[in-house]
Amino acid sequence: MKKILIACVTLILLMGVVGCGKNTSTSGEASKNDKEIKVITTAGGYPFNATNPKTNKIEGFIIDIVNEVAKRSGVKIQISTGEWNSLIPSLQSGKADVIADAMYITDERKKQINFTDPVFGFGEGLIVPERDKTTKSLKDLKGKVIGVQMGTSFKDMLEKENKDLNIKVKTYQTLSDLLKDIQTNRIDAALADAPTFSYFKAKNPNMKYRIVEGYVPSLTGEVGIGVSKDRSELVKKFNKAIQEMKADGTLKDIYKKWGVDWDFN
Repeated sequence: MKKILIACVTLILLMGVVGCGKNTSTSGEASKNDKEIKVITTAGGYPFNATNPKTNKIEGFIIDIVNEVAKRSGVKIQISTGEWNSLIPSLQSGKADVIADAMYITDERKKQINFTDPVFGFGEGLIVPERDKTTKSLKDLKGKVIGVQMGTSFKDMLEKENKDLNIKVKTYQTLSDLLKDIQTNRIDAALADAPTFSYFKAKNPNMKYRIVEGYVPSLTGEVGIGVSKDRSELVKKFNKAIQEMKADGTLKDIYKKWGVDWDFN
């Protein structure tokens, strides 16, 4: 009887040790998850996010913003790249926690993921060859050829909303090809994200195109950091950091570094 009692006590103690060990492990995993987050981006192009060919590191003003937000929130980040169409599914499947990209905050997307407060806003920009000094809007380009990059919304916008202008749309695989043609007068104008045109013109003032000042974009939106629905605690932390960065001038400094601007007030 005594042997049986000792055996039972020993078994209970062992179970307690195993149970405590399991709880400690779980707690450790949660702590790790709270301190490390997986960020996904397309590295689609400057100035938003791109892979530096010299360092092979992903950089851009959206990346700088996310790095600073994470630092102020006390979390480390691991950045990986993916196709645009894989960004939201990556958050939904748990492959990533955060999206760092030029993604507009929309009601449809908010059903699938969370967003922080806006960190940037922009619309499309219009450029013409340097010799064109008169074009002010799309109405001045009636019957002419406008270049756009494949995979953007600008082709549909031109064809559906500006049918009466009889604009001919030419698509390009890369932005560099589009910029080559605008500078050699092979096309009459081009549409792309306004910050992209501003960035390249600032970096290369000799590029032979003119940004049409005063052009009113048709497609505009605000960009937020995308956050997985099951990591909602990050949104509060990130928003606090974003508000601090707006107040202390850090956000404006990042814009200036990359040749972009946005009035967030």
